[in-house]
Amino acid sequence: MKLGRQMALGDTLMSLDAAGMADVLIVGAGPAGSHLAYLLAEQGLQVTIIDKQAFPRAKVCGGGLSRKAMDLLGFDLGPALHQTIGAAILNYRNRDAIIREMQPAAACTVVRSEFDKLLLDRACAKGARFLAETAFVDATETADAVSVITSRGVLRCRLLLAADGAASAVRNKLFGKDLVAYVPAMEAMLWPAEGMLERFGARALFDFDGMPGGYGWIFPKRDHFNVGVYSPFGGASLRRHLDRFTAAYASLQQPLRVEYQGYIIPLENRRKLFQRGRVWLLGDAAGLAEALFGEGIYFALKSASIAARAIAADGAGCLIRADSALYSQLLRRELLPELRAAAWMARLIYRFPKLAFSHLVLNQRINHDFAGLISGQMGYRHCLFKTAVGFPRWLLPSKAPERGVKSSY
Repeated sequence: MKLGRQMALGDTLMSLDAAGMADVLIVGAGPAGSHLAYLLAEQGLQVTIIDKQAFPRAKVCGGGLSRKAMDLLGFDLGPALHQTIGAAILNYRNRDAIIREMQPAAACTVVRSEFDKLLLDRACAKGARFLAETAFVDATETADAVSVITSRGVLRCRLLLAADGAASAVRNKLFGKDLVAYVPAMEAMLWPAEGMLERFGARALFDFDGMPGGYGWIFPKRDHFNVGVYSPFGGASLRRHLDRFTAAYASLQQPLRVEYQGYIIPLENRRKLFQRGRVWLLGDAAGLAEALFGEGIYFALKSASIAARAIAADGAGCLIRADSALYSQLLRRELLPELRAAAWMARLIYRFPKLAFSHLVLNQRINHDFAGLISGQMGYRHCLFKTAVGFPRWLLPSKAPERGVKSSY
């Protein structure tokens, strides 16, 4: 089956096929690709990873890693861990703040250049081969293999697994540019005035009106804050909304340096298409970020774990034949229901942010559930179910902070 447009290689391209056919070729060395490479190498498969960039490389991301993501990885992040997050600050327009202490720690923060390099090194140490500065160009599938044209030549594999992010070249070429819907987000890396990081402490802040129809966050790192705004409904003028958000917080005033960056968050796979023949999509490339907080790292890692399980369950069969559907079946059973619940919660909270904050987030009967969503101790489906079953009980008055009080952060 022809997957993409053929292109002539020309005499200048170097053939990379001298090492033989790989069992699996992974495009993209981010969290999904590197974690999957580790898991498959652990199974004894011949795994090659390619990425258009050399590592370490800069990567735009809030860098919040939930407890469930840390537990899924199951190893010490060492120096890649910047800050352990032991509490969440939940507020609305920097007013009526409540603090939810969480034990064990709810999350940690990382810088993606360091975190991704750690995962990649771990995969290579297990036996995966990494080819840097090798971009995907096109692919053609035959009865028993995929020939992948890269910027450095041709590679052949039994399975081609795309983990090359929200703007996936593999997805755009082989599945169509309209498969995934995404929205913009904007962040600032902000190096604060002396003493502000210590004053802020080991907390992550979530402002449920950080921008219209969305929220703002403040994540402390080792020497700076990551500050950003996001809405599942999209929106324009994100820089203006981000500046308004940062202006509301004392810890962010008179910074030493600020660097702004924008990116996209893939919230939906419109056709629920995750496999086509010998090509599978993972993580952001598959449109597997969640809508409530815009989190993508956990779902990228989880999709990698599911892919590894599908390959192990099918044994050599999925490498030999092209009709295995187990990966898609597991995604639909284990991941998509959570993403649907997150989307419903995002609609509820961000369409009516003031009402949702005052009656849900400030409600002591419910707000621990929101903290649980941040850490992963509470699933989106479970939280949505509890919220629905509790209606209209959660509309009853609940003991809350003094209204209208601006926080000291």
